Amino acid sequence: MTFSRLKIHLALVLMLACAPAWAADPPRAEIAEAERAIAAAEREQPRGQAGRYLDDARRQLAEANALVERRKHRDALPVAQSAAATAELAAAQARLDNARETVDSRTARNADLRRRLLVQGN
Repeated sequence: MTFSRLKIHLALVLMLACAPAWAADPPRAEIAEAERAIAAAEREQPRGQAGRYLDDARRQLAEANALVERRKHRDALPVAQSAAATAELAAAQARLDNARETVDSRTARNADLRRRLLVQGN
């Protein structure tokens, strides 16, 4: 065996020995976190933009699961993290929408009460 062939074989042996270290574990914790975040967002009953964010989060979670099934764990990790963040955004947007709706309702009620007081005062 020539010196260059020996180098090639040695490199192949080293690559095979290091292969398990290069393999990433499936992002189970990140996928579970995304599932929890989606469930929490669903409890907020998102509508409008928040509903679209929730749909995006579900789509990203499905993509992360598909990547895990294809053993592309490194690719699945950021997608799962993005799904969790998008679900949290959906929940926050839903809370904001609900708060705005409450404020608008109370503002309208206050305006109605003011009108009644002015009418009664005359």
